[in-house]
Order: sequence, then C-alpha cells, then structure tokens
Amino acid sequence: MQQTSAPRVPRRWNVEVDGIKWLPRLCDKARMSRAGTLGTYLVGHSPVDYALLTRLGITTDEFVEIANTQPDDMSVLSALRARGFDEALVRRWSGRFETSYRVFIPAWDIDEGYVKPNAIVRTLMPFAHAIEGPAMSLLRKVRSRP
Repeated sequence: MQQTSAPRVPRRWNVEVDGIKWLPRLCDKARMSRAGTLGTYLVGHSPVDYALLTRLGITTDEFVEIANTQPDDMSVLSALRARGFDEALVRRWSGRFETSYRVFIPAWDIDEGYVKPNAIVRTLMPFAHAIEGPAMSLLRKVRSRP
C-alpha cells in the first residue's frame, strides 16, 4: 500500500475531510511522528488532538497506526467509521472549532506562515521559538494523551 509522505508542516487547522476539521492536520502529524519529523509539534498531547481523538473514541497510538496504513484522508476517515464513533458529535465539535480554539488559531497561522506577523509579533517570534521546544517537551511529559 502506498503511503502519503510526511510533510514538514501539517496542513492548516481549517482543512477538512468530509466536513471534519483538524482530521487532515492530525493525519499529517501522525505521519510526521512515524517518520521522525514531528519536531516541536504535538500528536495526541495537544488540547485539540485530545478533543478530536476522544470524540473519535480512539487512542493516539491507534490513530497513528491507521493514518500510516491508509493512503489518504478519506481512507483514514473510512477506517475510523468502520471502528464506529458518534459522527454527529464530531461534526458539532468541528462546527464550533473556530470559536473553541480562537485563542490558538492566530499563533498557528503566524507560526506556519499563513498570516504575516506585524512588527511587534516579528520581534517576539525569536523568543517564542526559543521556548517552544522545551515547552512542548514538558507538555509531552505532563499531559496524557488518549
């Protein structure tokens, strides 16, 4: 089976598969994790990953396995549907995504180059990047994942 290669940056937060936000990004992070290219990104430990994985009723390790054995996002979703989950619940969560995660969205968009930072943010970015690695490492140690 041909696998999708792991990207360097996961897809943007608003990319959907069959109307479900974050799933394509989580697929990318799962593949990056398996390829050893995850860097400071989190898979399972982030509040957003955790929220989606628990609604899907799947562990992080199970999801990583599915994402790495399926050729594309729709196949991942099909495999998840075959396991069974409350799709209405997941769709409601996806529909509220922008409201629920509005605090994080600007940081993701700036950090990944989707939005150009203003002068103040550009000045602060080196400091944020300097603490990002240690902060994510600590988060991996203190926050459980599904």
